[in-house]
Amino acid sequence: MIHAVIFDVDGTLLNSDQAIILALQQVLREEKNMEYPSEELIPVLGMTSENSMNLLEVPDVKHAAAKLTLYVKRNAHLMTLYPGIEDMLKKLAGKGIHTGVVTSKTREEFKFDFMPHGISEYFSHIICADDTSKHKPEPDPLIKYVEQTKIDPTTTLYVGDTVFDQQCANGAQIDFAIAMWGAKQPERTVAKYRLNRPDDLLRIVGLE
Repeated sequence: MIHAVIFDVDGTLLNSDQAIILALQQVLREEKNMEYPSEELIPVLGMTSENSMNLLEVPDVKHAAAKLTLYVKRNAHLMTLYPGIEDMLKKLAGKGIHTGVVTSKTREEFKFDFMPHGISEYFSHIICADDTSKHKPEPDPLIKYVEQTKIDPTTTLYVGDTVFDQQCANGAQIDFAIAMWGAKQPERTVAKYRLNRPDDLLRIVGLE
């Protein structure tokens, strides 16, 4: 039985790819004087802003990461919840399933990018990038979540869209489900469950 479900945000609950890729392209244009096609930036989606800037070899990582946060915020109008997410969360809450968030967003990014969508009330606990010194794909964010909430990892499921999410879950010894509606390079990802639609999760936890 699954008693708790923890969600990633970008690419899982929130369709933010366009907003983030456009922001990445702008930062790279300004910091490296280079044009990056969208497909070349897909591998860094799901990372913290600093880690993505480091991987893309931007000279001043902290400065560029701050720019990225600002530019993503300016693109917030491009972000939407994936269809079926809110209905799925309502049903989980109605049956007493513990739900929470572990994200690579900083607390500031979470506040501006995600909270306006009006579903934060469904999450009993949230771990952001500020809360741990190591980030996905390291298991630390999920381990921190378990420590703070006292949930049982053996009856917990982590839902995400990238191989970083999968590796984080594996390291924390938590089962992983990939959100195929926002999945990045799913051929690289090994998951116990592959969710084609949000309501597939309801069947997995035994609600449908």
